Amino acid sequence: NSRDLSGYIDWATNTYIDTYTSSLFQYFERRFSRRMRLFGASLFVLKAIVWLPIAVYVPALTFNQVSGIGVHTITPIVIIICTFYTTVGGIKGVVWTDAVQSVIMYGSLVVIMIKGTIDVGGFGVLWQRNLDGGRLNMPEYSLDPTVRMSVLSVFVGGTFFKLQNTSINQATIQRFMSLPSLKHIKQTLFTFSIGLTLLYMGCIYVGLVCYAVYYDCDPMATGLAGRRDQLVPLLVMRVLGVVPGLPGLFVSAVFSAALSSLSTLLNSLAAVILEDFVKPRMRMIKRPMTERTVALTMRLVVVVFGISSIFMVYVVEHLGMVLQLSASLQSSLYGPMLGIFTVGMLMPWVGEKSMFLSSIVSFAIMAWIVVNAQIDNLTGSFRHKKLPVSVENCTYDFDMNRYLNSTSEFEPHSGSSVYHISFLLYTMTGALLNIIISNLATFLYFGRQDVSSVDPLLLAPFVQRHLLKKSQYESVQLKSRATIVESSD
Repeated sequence: NSRDLSGYIDWATNTYIDTYTSSLFQYFERRFSRRMRLFGASLFVLKAIVWLPIAVYVPALTFNQVSGIGVHTITPIVIIICTFYTTVGGIKGVVWTDAVQSVIMYGSLVVIMIKGTIDVGGFGVLWQRNLDGGRLNMPEYSLDPTVRMSVLSVFVGGTFFKLQNTSINQATIQRFMSLPSLKHIKQTLFTFSIGLTLLYMGCIYVGLVCYAVYYDCDPMATGLAGRRDQLVPLLVMRVLGVVPGLPGLFVSAVFSAALSSLSTLLNSLAAVILEDFVKPRMRMIKRPMTERTVALTMRLVVVVFGISSIFMVYVVEHLGMVLQLSASLQSSLYGPMLGIFTVGMLMPWVGEKSMFLSSIVSFAIMAWIVVNAQIDNLTGSFRHKKLPVSVENCTYDFDMNRYLNSTSEFEPHSGSSVYHISFLLYTMTGALLNIIISNLATFLYFGRQDVSSVDPLLLAPFVQRHLLKKSQYESVQLKSRATIVESSD
């Protein structure tokens, strides 16, 4: 009986339940134009194409470290499972599986934190080892945008990053709109913020545990771990491997997080493609879609994009750290989109032509920044400084040349190019570019849009109140002038 932003499928009866509104990008059409809606929907689809394989790769990499089974053997299995329950269960199935998977995810995190702390000798030992190793650092007090983790990038850039993730994300809005009232949405957002903060704090603590365990024998330097993304799975096997079943709990947690993200995005992707691309096209050719056709279309979208992500994994595995890659790609696409929503709700004088031009330009700039940054990271021409590690107390044989060669990673390769800015600033940069360029285009070329032609319901509440007061003031002035003219006559 719930409603959501994109509608949902009752797969048992092949019935499409069209609900409150069609798509997040319907706002673009109402505020600007049809082509702006297509532009926003296209950015969402592009984000899904590049992000889906990342979500698949994470659990596959973890399972590979724990079991030794190849990444490309695990990937098809993950995709098939996720595609199956997404197509069969629809939004209801996605929400229920997300709930169960969240419990598993948080539970395994707590187990790793407690068991890891006990194994290293207690919290005091853990804290001291990280303190001696220089791991307990605050973000650097610097306004230099090329500093990866500065106060500017973490607090300012991070705020913009989470803003786009919770306010203009189709999957997030879809869940909010399934709630019965605005009050429930606010309560859910408050609970979500607390839960997300606790999750981040838990992940940070696991990082401290990881360093405390390997402080005198770094597995990356010795080759025991092939990628940094495999350090935590390696930690799990060492800390939890002595207890039967606990490594499996961790693997299930990683799979839970990945499957939750996959199913959510696939479900939202199917709705966006249906509402923003397929249905308008069918209306143009005057061929209305039956409920059965809608259901089959959504299933087909889920299957096609699920299968395509299997092959994209081959690309993702060569693109560096998964976390940074995911944040970079998502921010570069959603930054300009955040700018569109900001202009649409707060700046009624900006018209469609200015917005469309600035959206294309800002997206092109962000794409150029991200691609060049990724190339520089892969070629080693630009690297952020890494803290030194030790191998002095390793109890197994390893290639010392590998360690000696890896020490070059601790030498920073500084750069001042625009594509060397911190990945946490991508969202803010994309949004500001879109806002600035759209206003410049408005005042310098296309001209201001008549504010009265904009539907007030498409503007932020405080902008609505301002325009209402202004219109009331102007009407009072007109009445006063009319009264003066009549009295003079």
